[in-house]
Amino acid sequence: MRSTLFFVPHEVWGIPLFGFGLCLALVSIAWAAWVAWCVFHKKPKEEWMGSLPVLGIAAAVIIFVLPAVEQRWPDGTAIGLPIRGYGVMVLLGLLAGVGITVYRGNQLGIKADTIIGLGFWMMLIGVIGARVFYVLQKWNEFGSWGEVFQVTEGGLVIYGGVIGGLVAGIAYCMRHQLKVWAMADLITPGFLLGLAFGRIGCLLHGCCFGGVCEAQLPTIRFAHGTVPYQAQLASGEILGIDVDGKSLPARITHIRPESPAAEIGIQPGQMLYELRLEATVPEAGSNPTAPPNFYARLKVDGQSFVLPPESLPALSRPTHPSQIYSAINAVLLCCLLWFLQPAPRRDGVVFCVGIMLYAFSRFLLEGVRSDEAGQLGTDLTIAQWVGVGAILLAAAALVMILRGPAGRSLAWGNHAQMAKTA
Repeated sequence: MRSTLFFVPHEVWGIPLFGFGLCLALVSIAWAAWVAWCVFHKKPKEEWMGSLPVLGIAAAVIIFVLPAVEQRWPDGTAIGLPIRGYGVMVLLGLLAGVGITVYRGNQLGIKADTIIGLGFWMMLIGVIGARVFYVLQKWNEFGSWGEVFQVTEGGLVIYGGVIGGLVAGIAYCMRHQLKVWAMADLITPGFLLGLAFGRIGCLLHGCCFGGVCEAQLPTIRFAHGTVPYQAQLASGEILGIDVDGKSLPARITHIRPESPAAEIGIQPGQMLYELRLEATVPEAGSNPTAPPNFYARLKVDGQSFVLPPESLPALSRPTHPSQIYSAINAVLLCCLLWFLQPAPRRDGVVFCVGIMLYAFSRFLLEGVRSDEAGQLGTDLTIAQWVGVGAILLAAAALVMILRGPAGRSLAWGNHAQMAKTA
């Protein structure tokens, strides 16, 4: 697991990269060269003038956004721009998903530009929808508005992305006079392949983690300071403490032998009044890609304990590798729907089947995750509730499609015949 892959340095040759620095100069030079090329070749003025909004957006991002998201030491010294594993995997997933969709679209006579444009807008609005869904779900965990926009550090809910992507996709198809159901069938495998990459990003970041696994099954452990480690430490699992409630104060029901709690003399039957985590302050010059170290502060029957990082385990307790399961699930669904695409006699069938299969498998996979609490007075997570709704809506849409006239907008019949004779 590696949340931060590396850092783009704050400066090169003593000159800042971001803000009014090298990046802005390079973008300006590139745009000036483009304008000069257009003028030299007597291109229409509108061709290079049309790039001004793009230049303005790029300049605004370089001047205002990138300096704001640079990571800094506690004394304010800039480290650089962190390149997160989650963000890299989401980008790779987008490229892979669009890539196989362009390949399939080329077989059906659809221009690559059409698919790339559709993919771009669905990705953009989908990421916004996924982030909005996550922020609403985890609102109490955000300390500032700045954290809301730190998308590359994890925190995207797939169902929010699906809703946002569908809205953008429908709008794009209507604007370009494309058949919505036909395009939905076309992009479904690519979406699932992109999701598989995203789940590997979750593994690198440490989000969407599984619960503690004591059975003889595949497991994974996370390093000290990672998100799953923090969750287990905050719940007392790493310390070896079991309590009889979900909130404190609570009575201790069991202490695991040879655990940190057992070593400091905590006993079953005592009352746990407080369990807090406190991160150590990183020193300037230390490895900025390393996760933070944590103290654990406990209050048991009026007695306070402090467990420093060196007295805590280096790894979390074994957990279900839920991110890997989810990635494998997405790849398998991608392959299944890829081969299913030519078979139906009506547009929309592949998309609806894909939604139902993913929602059902996600419902089951939630059973091995422990990062979400039950909702509406039940043990079902928000993802499971949304999944139930998605299955019902997709099933209703499928019934409506099957009752309609047969026929497909794209040349799937020719493609299927070519595949049989190949």
